[in-house]
Amino acid sequence: MMAGASAAGSLWLWSAAAMIGLCAWWGMGLARWAQAYDGSLRAGAPVTAKTLWQAARRARRQPVRWLRDGAGGLAAAALGACVWRLQGGGGLGVLLLGLGLMALACLDQRSGLLPDALTLPLMGAGWCFGPLDLWTAAGASLSLWAGLAAGAGLYRRWRGRDGFGGGDVKCLAMLAGWFGAAAALTILWMASLLGLLAWACRRSRRQAYPFGPYLALAAGPWLVWPAGATRLLDGLDRVVMHFTRPLWAVWDG
Repeated sequence: MMAGASAAGSLWLWSAAAMIGLCAWWGMGLARWAQAYDGSLRAGAPVTAKTLWQAARRARRQPVRWLRDGAGGLAAAALGACVWRLQGGGGLGVLLLGLGLMALACLDQRSGLLPDALTLPLMGAGWCFGPLDLWTAAGASLSLWAGLAAGAGLYRRWRGRDGFGGGDVKCLAMLAGWFGAAAALTILWMASLLGLLAWACRRSRRQAYPFGPYLALAAGPWLVWPAGATRLLDGLDRVVMHFTRPLWAVWDG
């Protein structure tokens, strides 16, 4: 009995160490990938999946710079450790989403783009392997995509410039496929608050800034602790209902 428990404990520790090591390896390459992708685009390469994955291969051949790459490795390792500790092996799908979001955040921070070649496969993975059933996940993604795209189009016609990029719309649709439309809208709200705080701290406030990193940060609670994020969403719903109840009473009256 004791020997079996010891063997199971050793297997758990080795599995956790292997997963955290793979996460760190992935995270340490993200800055190099973003730099290589941005360099390809500046050199005139088209915004295609081929350009993105060629940049990934070139990045892996570049030498590691610990000050540049270490932060990404530590962040990815911390994400892997938290998901494994709180969700165990059942959180592997969400962990892959988190690593994909880290890549999207780095790519957007450097190039200003959230590549479809990464966003759309993650959306499909959410439909097939996420916590929602296929039709619910697909409906959440497509409805949110249509709504946000329509809103972005109206803003463009009104102001004559983009206020919300197409990559951000697809990223939120992808998150809706994993966690539902309500969670994705909450992530959008939290990301907007983070972006507003970052904008207030900037010296140059007229320059556009990438929104992808704030979406990735705001999605963190749903990646690490989905049950707690669901409780947060329920709490926000109760707060909204509390403050809007007088308005509904006036409407009904």
